[in-house]
Amino acid sequence: MITGNDYTIISNKEFNEFFPVFIDNLKKRDAHLIVEELAVVEDEVYEYVLAKDKKAFQEYQENGYAVNERGEGCFVMLARRVHRLEYNVEITTKIEDDVEEAIDPYSSVLILRDTWSYTLVLPAVIEDSDYCQRVYDIAVSVLR
Repeated sequence: MITGNDYTIISNKEFNEFFPVFIDNLKKRDAHLIVEELAVVEDEVYEYVLAKDKKAFQEYQENGYAVNERGEGCFVMLARRVHRLEYNVEITTKIEDDVEEAIDPYSSVLILRDTWSYTLVLPAVIEDSDYCQRVYDIAVSVLR
């Protein structure tokens, strides 16, 4: 199976607040969306395979992460609670209370507690697929 492209979003929004809204937003464009929960291995870890329709789901089962001629394909949403998360990052943009501020880049440490890590495993990079970009944008929008 070909590995997909991972995009991780960290949020304090609970899974049960995020996921139903995420699915509803996806269904506005893909009415036949298939959502299949994979086996849960541990508490507060959720993994779902999502497909635009039955044909896309069958292609995923046969070929793994692959896109069709329109740049569409199955993808996975993995969500897990993280009790302590620490990142060393370079800050290039700051947004506080919906106000974006351009700043000189600087190094920083983010230490977060009781957050959620949402990882989208998409079949293509978002720069190369309008479909993958749309899925990613919906996830970010719902998590804001």
